[in-house]
Amino acid sequence: MRRHFVLLTHWCCLSSVLVSACAPQDGGRTGAAASGHVFAIGDLTWTDIDALNREKTLFLLAVGMLEEHGPHLPIAADTIGVEYEAERVADRLSGALPDWNIVMMPAVNYGSSGANQIGNAAIHPGTYGVRQSTLRSLIADIGGQIAQNRFKWVFVMNGHGAPTHHIAVNEACDFVTEVFDATMINVSGLFNADAPIQSQGEKIRAKYFSPADMSSFGRDPHAGVSETSGMLAMRPDLVRSLYRSLPDYRVENRSEMRDIASRPGWPGYFSSPARASAAYGREVEGWWVEGMTELILQAVRGENLRTRPRWPEPLQNDPEDAQIVEQVLQPEREFDMKFERWLGERRKR
Repeated sequence: MRRHFVLLTHWCCLSSVLVSACAPQDGGRTGAAASGHVFAIGDLTWTDIDALNREKTLFLLAVGMLEEHGPHLPIAADTIGVEYEAERVADRLSGALPDWNIVMMPAVNYGSSGANQIGNAAIHPGTYGVRQSTLRSLIADIGGQIAQNRFKWVFVMNGHGAPTHHIAVNEACDFVTEVFDATMINVSGLFNADAPIQSQGEKIRAKYFSPADMSSFGRDPHAGVSETSGMLAMRPDLVRSLYRSLPDYRVENRSEMRDIASRPGWPGYFSSPARASAAYGREVEGWWVEGMTELILQAVRGENLRTRPRWPEPLQNDPEDAQIVEQVLQPEREFDMKFERWLGERRKR
């Protein structure tokens, strides 16, 4: 599920293959130690990494999801989208911070809570996620190791918008920031809750759709017009042509989402994929890239972003959100119990 126009929605997703350049070594050191570059961490040796300036190196960690996206989009849409965005954010950061190093971590392909769970279907052939606790631990482990190697900046970009997913990432980032001498931020969480940034997204939406259009397909939370448009812009080869003839699934609130998603035969999307266009997708992706780049620049230039609202805080006073979170987490608790019971029995053998 993507994140487009989160002031109108709360479940969301979208990206492509990350391409990062590694500068040649010079006297056993990477060129990054002297001037700013974009690096894929897996291409470096440990001595290359150790030579990087601790104060002027930032890490980007993209987190996606494998989740059903209707009959027309690939299940890796969230990962494809966030990798696409991370690559472009890195390019912009390298231009804005010429004496900094940008280190790209391999994307995390597994997130928490698929759209199928809106309809209370914990298991789905198109969704392969991890428990919220697993995601929280994984992000904390990665960020904690970066911080314990004395690097100061870690920025997480999410391709998946489920509240439980972002809660896990927010908590992992807070842990690393508060326990270690580093700053780790869920940039997408800030982006999703930033009213001025979201207003820019609304302007893009109004450029392509009239008020009557937007009323006709309602909210656009998952695999609908925005997400299909993004995939048409980034990876049109992965969009099944049947998107042009898919019927609308109009929703205005979470109650309607739960009702429709619970019906037998729900195809796994909302809104109107048939109204999608690559042109709209390109502008939406550009909006994401520019917004997240600016937030990262604000952080490294000294602004305290931790005082700002972040996703999913806008939902915290909504009792229906608590019901959805409980619905999502109950199967995870049951899995935890099964796993712990199995471990206990195994130890007794």
